[in-house]
Amino acid sequence: MKSLVVGMGIGQLYKAVLEEIGNQVVTVDLDPSKGDFTSVDMAIGTHGKFDTVHICTPNFTHLNLALEIAPYADIVFIEKPGVVDKKAWQSLIDVFPSTRFMMVKNNQWRSNYT
Repeated sequence: MKSLVVGMGIGQLYKAVLEEIGNQVVTVDLDPSKGDFTSVDMAIGTHGKFDTVHICTPNFTHLNLALEIAPYADIVFIEKPGVVDKKAWQSLIDVFPSTRFMMVKNNQWRSNYT
């Protein structure tokens, strides 16, 4: 599977877990020292489609990133609190019926990961 992780703060944990289970992981972060790409557009331009996308960025960016990546993803996981409201969730579902959207809550601590 090919996964995209956007935001390499908490996204570092996602990357480690995804790699551990054998996924090819592509990363995006505004800091070029932290990610493979500095924009989602660049990652899409190089890789095209992703099996999973994990949005691990500040809350106010979740909806716009989900809208941008949805056409190129089978499943989009969005860190809690997800998007702004029920209407925004419904809009994602209506506009992108072939993409699944899931909100995830990560406790950020695992004894076996730094």
